[in-house]
Formats: sequence, structure tokens, C-alpha cells
Amino acid sequence: MAEEMKLGRFEYCLNVKDVHESLAFYKKLGFEEVGGSIEENWVIIKHGNCTLGLYQGHIEVNLLNFRGGDIYEIAEYLKSQGLELVKDAFTEKDGSAAAEILDPDGNCIYFNTFPGEEI
Repeated sequence: MAEEMKLGRFEYCLNVKDVHESLAFYKKLGFEEVGGSIEENWVIIKHGNCTLGLYQGHIEVNLLNFRGGDIYEIAEYLKSQGLELVKDAFTEKDGSAAAEILDPDGNCIYFNTFPGEEI
């Protein structure tokens, strides 16, 4: 059996209207804050094996986010599978790498890795 492609750690990213209100809601469900910057209107929360990113003003749509994978390797693998990338692998000014595809229903799947974050 071929080695499995390592897409990275998964988190679902929500485009929220008010990050403070959303954080308070999810804390009532038992989520705890594990990262991000509430002052910059984004926070990462976790409950069990569920990780959510709450983003106010940073993303346009909810998206599936995979972090820590080798973005260029992932992009080449996706293309070898006949998938069309909305944004091919590229490196941002901050040194992070990213790529993006859409599933058949138009849901965004975003791959992103900052230097030193690789799995």
C-alpha cells in the first residue's frame, strides 16, 4: 500500500460576526482557547479532537484548513490526482506557504504552513 499523503493537522475555520460573542458561546459548550489573538479578532479553540478557528474579518467563507503539511508536495499530489487548484502552492511574504482547492460543492479546502510548523 502506498504511503498516505500527510495533509496536516485539521481545523475547521468559521467566519464569525463577533469573535468575542462566538468565543463565549463555544466556551459554554466546553471548548477552551488554545491559540490565536482575541485582540486581532481570531482565536483557536478545542474540545476533544475538534479544533475550530474563529475568525472575524480574516476569511470570507467557512473553510476546512489543513496546517503543517508540505504545501508544495500536497499541491503536486492533488494535481496528480486530477484535481484543479484554485490557488496553486505559493509562498506568502511572511514565509508561510499555501494552496487552495474547492470540493464539488464549492467548499474551500485551504492548506497552509508557517515556517517551523511542519508535521
